[in-house]
Amino acid sequence: MSLNALNIHLKRLLFGMYSFAENLLRIILELLPHPFRYWIFKIMLAKLGSDSMIDYQTYFRYPWKISIGNGVWINRGCEFYGSMLATNKAQITIGDHCAFGPRVRVLSATHDYHRLDLPDQAASVTVGHHVWIGAGATLLPGISIGDGAVVAAGSVVTRDVAPFTIVAGNPARFIKNRDLNDANSI
Repeated sequence: MSLNALNIHLKRLLFGMYSFAENLLRIILELLPHPFRYWIFKIMLAKLGSDSMIDYQTYFRYPWKISIGNGVWINRGCEFYGSMLATNKAQITIGDHCAFGPRVRVLSATHDYHRLDLPDQAASVTVGHHVWIGAGATLLPGISIGDGAVVAAGSVVTRDVAPFTIVAGNPARFIKNRDLNDANSI
């Protein structure tokens, strides 16, 4: 066996072991009450702010590359895919007081479709403060969601979203500005 083949085999073995351990931890997390889950997520994630709630069936891939602010609510079944690439500093960063509907996906990694071997690529995803991401929305690598923005349910965000705007669709497009009319406006 050549050195290159051995290296590939070793990488696959290590990745398989990581995936096994990650799934085992995920099963255990599903059985624990929220206060215990909070402290485990606080250890696993790069940052987890106070008063944040992560519902059951939420999935974090490479959690050490994911930061979550204060007062964030992540609904059931959300998925956060950080990047495995050690050479790329791609992160997922979520600001304070955000709300994620059920089954939202946030991706900071993808593949270069211009090449047949589909090498990995990654770019950071940033979600500002006071953002609402509707159920089933998908945020693609390299995008930023501005403070106070709303992403409608089922939208696919392929480019940056301006602060205090509402976007919808696939790909997500500007619908209108977000007007705030409560006494607690930012």
